[in-house]
Amino acid sequence: MKRFLLLALLAGALPYSTKAQYVNEPYSNVLESTYNRYVTFNFSARYGVALPMGGQKTYIDKVSATNLALDGEWLFPQRFSIGLKSGYQYAQMRLPRQAIDYDGQTISAVQTRTFSVIPAMASLSYYFAENAGAIRPYVQMAGGGAFVNYVNYFGTLADQSRVFRGAIAPAVGVKFYGQRENKFGAEIQAQYQNVFFNYGQLSGSAPSLMLSAGLIYRWY
Repeated sequence: MKRFLLLALLAGALPYSTKAQYVNEPYSNVLESTYNRYVTFNFSARYGVALPMGGQKTYIDKVSATNLALDGEWLFPQRFSIGLKSGYQYAQMRLPRQAIDYDGQTISAVQTRTFSVIPAMASLSYYFAENAGAIRPYVQMAGGGAFVNYVNYFGTLADQSRVFRGAIAPAVGVKFYGQRENKFGAEIQAQYQNVFFNYGQLSGSAPSLMLSAGLIYRWY
């Protein structure tokens, strides 16, 4: 009888002992992806088209086809990232020759409106899939500033403003890697950007909606 009780106690204690050994085992997650265990990195370069909105549309009402977006990110295992955003955006529109009031005098000239932006922002993103995933949709909020170059040409004359202004840029996007843990992939993004710039023919602020697509690379 005593021998039977001893065997029963040992049998009952064995699962708890095995479980405790597994929990305390420092290498129990050794097969987990490195992307999900440590801080890793991501870089993307995208080409985009931008639709002017608000005050920017009153200055240039044409779609801009000259836009480059650059993003670098630190990816954390908790599915969020912090990063830096930059790039180059350029828009232009030419108006037919007309009589224009310029600097207190009336002139006849072809008006060429240009507007370029170089963003310099920090970003915070949240991903809806693990860092090692093949498809990673996300939402992003970015803020900081932008270098703005406003030049409105009246024939050979020019009205120019080159300044640094505050800017925000919320966005949504998806990254495609083909399969889990792939390093190279593709990305599409829709971004609303508002640069708080107000000068000349561009009044209020300079918002735009940019749709972009490009290549990404992640590593550790």
